[in-house]
Amino acid sequence: MEHTPMPEPLRQAVHQLVSEVVMNCQEVLRYTEPDIARDWKRMTMIRATDASDTMDTAAMLIAAYCKRTGMALDTLSSYLQTRQQRSRAAGPRDADRHEVAGMLGTPRPADDDQDAQTWFSVGQGYVGDGLMAEPDEQRLFTEACLHGLRAKLCDEVAALARKVAGALEVPQPAPA
Repeated sequence: MEHTPMPEPLRQAVHQLVSEVVMNCQEVLRYTEPDIARDWKRMTMIRATDASDTMDTAAMLIAAYCKRTGMALDTLSSYLQTRQQRSRAAGPRDADRHEVAGMLGTPRPADDDQDAQTWFSVGQGYVGDGLMAEPDEQRLFTEACLHGLRAKLCDEVAALARKVAGALEVPQPAPA
């Protein structure tokens, strides 16, 4: 198998798209805070789907490059994990509804529905002394990365703003 680096223009595009995703993920986290009661439903869904769509764009750019350079369609399909994709247009699945039921403590599904029971239990894991009672290392790491990337982007924007301000301070020759 050939090991060549990602072409620079593609690398730059992917970096830009991932930066956009980070900003959207940061917004998702921001709208989960208790002080934002008014728009949390709308904004968390909008920013989460924006992040998802942007990552899809990144994956499709990479896929287009791979196809252009001769990757077999079955390999491409495997890498894109097409078997696990689902449409948001279909709305929440039964599994999603059972998981929320577990989070909210609504009545348990019937004992004979093993799939429903499993997702209900997953939802219960987010409650009280469950999975999220103590911030785990992976969650803290994720939040730290998001904050760090946002700070890096802010620093880059600030540096660019300083360059622009510096250029604006240089006297420009009068037009002839």
